[in-house]
Amino acid sequence: MSAGGQAVSASGRAADGATAAKGAVFISIAKIYFMLSGFVQQVLLTRILGVAEYGAFAVVNNVISIVNNTVVQATIQAVSKFTAEDDARAEAVQRAGVRMQVVLGAALAGALFWGAPFVAGFVHAERYTTALRIAAVIPFLYAVYAVFVGSANGLRQFRTQATFDIGFSTSKTILLLGLAALWRVNGAFIGFAGAAAFIMVVASRVMRLPASAERFPQGRLTGYMGAVVVYGMLLNLALNYDLPILRHFAGQGAGAGVADAVGAQYAALRTLALLPYQALVVVTFVIFPLISRATFAEDREATRVYVTQTLRYAVILVAAMGIVLAARPAALLGLIYPAAYVAGAPAMPILVAGECCLALLAVACAILNAAGLTRATVSLVAVTVVCGTAAAALLVPRAAPGAPMLVAAASATALGMVVGFVASAVYLRARLGGTPPLATLGRVALAIAAGMAVGRFAPGHGRIAGLAAIALAGVAYVVVLLMTGELGPEDRAKLGRMLRR
Repeated sequence: MSAGGQAVSASGRAADGATAAKGAVFISIAKIYFMLSGFVQQVLLTRILGVAEYGAFAVVNNVISIVNNTVVQATIQAVSKFTAEDDARAEAVQRAGVRMQVVLGAALAGALFWGAPFVAGFVHAERYTTALRIAAVIPFLYAVYAVFVGSANGLRQFRTQATFDIGFSTSKTILLLGLAALWRVNGAFIGFAGAAAFIMVVASRVMRLPASAERFPQGRLTGYMGAVVVYGMLLNLALNYDLPILRHFAGQGAGAGVADAVGAQYAALRTLALLPYQALVVVTFVIFPLISRATFAEDREATRVYVTQTLRYAVILVAAMGIVLAARPAALLGLIYPAAYVAGAPAMPILVAGECCLALLAVACAILNAAGLTRATVSLVAVTVVCGTAAAALLVPRAAPGAPMLVAAASATALGMVVGFVASAVYLRARLGGTPPLATLGRVALAIAAGMAVGRFAPGHGRIAGLAAIALAGVAYVVVLLMTGELGPEDRAKLGRMLRR
């Protein structure tokens, strides 16, 4: 690249950096709202529904989530990638995306509707069939809605994207909880579908772009998305497969009531343990269009800088959330859920560690997908799922129902996620030159050790003492990062600029 080209590239990186900072603020606010509203939904459902009913909701929701999240992530990434490469073809890409997703969404909805009895049979709970069939319409609505989110993301309209998230989260909370109070599990899924229909209509109107005579090749979009769909399906299996597998093995060795209770307890753990992953989704949305543009322009230096900085901040953030969740699990669970759910406390730190690794794996895979390395992401997540499933098949059936089975399921899940993240870090360094700095990893590890020690050995018991210990653990983590120089004046200045924006 010429000197002039390098100057332009540096200027472009500065502009993209400012866009990324603003985008991070908007999407962070939306994702925090999304996490809080989702958390409220799950906590209130444990009070609206009985333990067995909540277990049923959790299993059905997990199955639907595998499909929903796969469709949403793959569609957003496919539409965003081709939109970000050339803003002038945004409307053509959107049209091609809508045509593709109407067909795909209808096929998925039909498959879920007719396949509901088979899914219910796998988890040894035929009574779940009706709820599965009600929920089958949701992937169709998500498939079309995600096209408009992808347009907003590719055009770097992060504020619009954030508004969609907030609107959907609000409507889902109101409708899901309101109809669950009326019609129990089936009502919850009717409300979920209603919220998805509402936001699809709103997004289609807001993101109506000026008509273009250009026609984007359908095959190009479909070809790219095909690989991303496989990756997305595997990623969402990694996110959700553990609960259906746990319910399958629990249903074989115990009565329906015991199996539902174990499933409900594990679902409560997952609601908390998944918070780091949900937080890092912000990072994937912001970095994806930037990496797409850098790799399309063959700017290797910009790509390396984006990768290294993204992974550094991702490691710091995910570890901070992990400390807060794992420091005093019994106190945290007892504060949030009814007493029956505290039995999962021994499994909580294990599952949190695993989900933190999955969050980092998702960031690494988003970077690779943006660079067009979709086969690599499929392989990495496949390794994660295969390792976790094999470990679950070995460990879970041998554990007694209750806390031992929860620990076994969490351990199997965490093993697969650790393997996947380590493999992704090695591959990223080899192909794109970026990796989490070794110094950062060492300092974060030291800060984690300090935070966990403070959380575990702080005196006192009960809810108040537990919350104090959690807060002290978080403070200890940040203090160690400041003392070791990992969080320096430049980082604090960046945070200040973002907050001022």
